[in-house]
Amino acid sequence: MPKTALALLLCLLPLLACAKREGAATETTDTREAIQVGYVGAPELKVHSRPDDAAAVVTTFLNGESVSVLSRKGDWVEVRTASGSGWAHANELTNAAAAAAEEKNPSPKFRVAPSPISAPGTSGTIYIEAAVNTDGDVTSTKLISNTTGSEMLAARNQEAIMHAKFYPIVQKGQKREFLYYYRVDY
Repeated sequence: MPKTALALLLCLLPLLACAKREGAATETTDTREAIQVGYVGAPELKVHSRPDDAAAVVTTFLNGESVSVLSRKGDWVEVRTASGSGWAHANELTNAAAAAAEEKNPSPKFRVAPSPISAPGTSGTIYIEAAVNTDGDVTSTKLISNTTGSEMLAARNQEAIMHAKFYPIVQKGQKREFLYYYRVDY
């Protein structure tokens, strides 16, 4: 009889182990219905682990991306993420019409603006064309016009725009290169 009980136990052990593994792998998925679909109206939407700017950022959405809003808490909204949910500022979301208008005619936004170049006593305008890649980096510049009479001032402004950084422009889910026209009035 002990051999039979031992044989039965040995046969059941793999089944018990499988049952435990299946139970351990089961995760609960947030199946709440969205109360709203919002669109990122800011250059990028930082999603925090808690409704607090000091909380860790769990993910980031780019301008124009849609997000499912699960709940609201003051100036914050809880949004669905790939790994669950997180919290973002409600004022950084917009509606479908505004998102469609922005996608049709996107406006470049600086992540890092060019440093201003001062020139007391100078008057005129410097106009520069900057080529920007899909990552938001300025790759080249071309001087369009300079009515200040100072080639050095124009060169310094070209250098300043080369160090600028833009948020990527996203259209139909694709990052796009673009030209930015930088005007400096003195």
